[in-house]
Amino acid sequence: MEYTPIYCGYHDIILAKATEKRYCKIQYFTDIHEFTTVNNMIKDVFTKEKEEFMVLTTGEEIRLDRIVSIDGVFAPQFAHYQDFSCDC
Repeated sequence: MEYTPIYCGYHDIILAKATEKRYCKIQYFTDIHEFTTVNNMIKDVFTKEKEEFMVLTTGEEIRLDRIVSIDGVFAPQFAHYQDFSCDC
């Protein structure tokens, strides 16, 4: 799937969470389009080959355009997901 640049305001939210150095709830789609939720700290945010990523303290890299929400703040491209989400 081709990378789609994320909204600048949401990029700022991701950077702020990384700066806080605390655990946060991250929901995203994996490379195989599997919906996943993790509770982890964002170690770094970086660009590689014109794609933006975050790296968690576990070493896992997540492409930023696959992030659905961080601590309940939904990415603009996935805003409609909050109508269907559940913390069951």
